[in-house]
Amino acid sequence: MTTIRILHRAEDGKVSDGSLDFDLNDFGDQVPAVGDQIVNPGVLIGKDRTDPQNREIWTVVGRVFNSRDNKDYIGLIVKTRQGTLEDDGFL
Repeated sequence: MTTIRILHRAEDGKVSDGSLDFDLNDFGDQVPAVGDQIVNPGVLIGKDRTDPQNREIWTVVGRVFNSRDNKDYIGLIVKTRQGTLEDDGFL
């Protein structure tokens, strides 16, 4: 089974491990490509998940295969931004 690991790219370019894994079926059995956007499924405790400004959007900026010599892992390198009212149509 293929596991997708989220890796975060900071403003300084450094990539850190988000320690957050997904199954391929969480993405419709497709590996997200560079430029794709993913809605972070998590919301901080006590926040209203229907408010777009309480959501995070991850934009895929890179993909890494065989990450840390794990043949069944694909690393998605993402940049994070806060949701906005303009994103309301898909949040």
